[in-house]
Amino acid sequence: MKNFNRITTALVATLLTTSAFAAEVKVKWEGVDDYRDIEAVSDIQERFEKRVMERLTAHWQDLGEKLPEDHKLAITMTDLDLAGRIEPTYGVGGSGHVRVLDSLSFPTMSFSYSYTDANGEVISSNEDVRLKDLGDGSSTLRSIHGTSNDNLYREKRLMTEWVQRQFDVR
Repeated sequence: MKNFNRITTALVATLLTTSAFAAEVKVKWEGVDDYRDIEAVSDIQERFEKRVMERLTAHWQDLGEKLPEDHKLAITMTDLDLAGRIEPTYGVGGSGHVRVLDSLSFPTMSFSYSYTDANGEVISSNEDVRLKDLGDGSSTLRSIHGTSNDNLYREKRLMTEWVQRQFDVR
């Protein structure tokens, strides 16, 4: 019973210490119909857009865990161009489309942000952030696919690297 209490106490202490970071992150998606490329290839367009926006919003919120909990980060997404390009396919079942990933079809995104402290004072902001993942030139199709089963891997990596540089966190 003593071991159980010690483990419970240690677990609660760990949970309390890890919650010292987790800024509130709010993400707004503006003008999605005008985005450069958020095109579905084997899904219903509306469902695909919703899934992409939910997954990228969740990633922004995960990145907020690296920032102090009393801070707030507001992101307004204004453009997105997913990695890859849409190519037609022709076969027995008729025609369709597929997203082809290569080292030339890199993701880009544009957004504005405002980062505030506990008192609501703006620490930093920018109305026009433009990110581009050109890769390091050594990527092969195998390494692009092998990095993750996440089809938004390159977009998330772009976001992660920006947060690390912008807020000096790892």
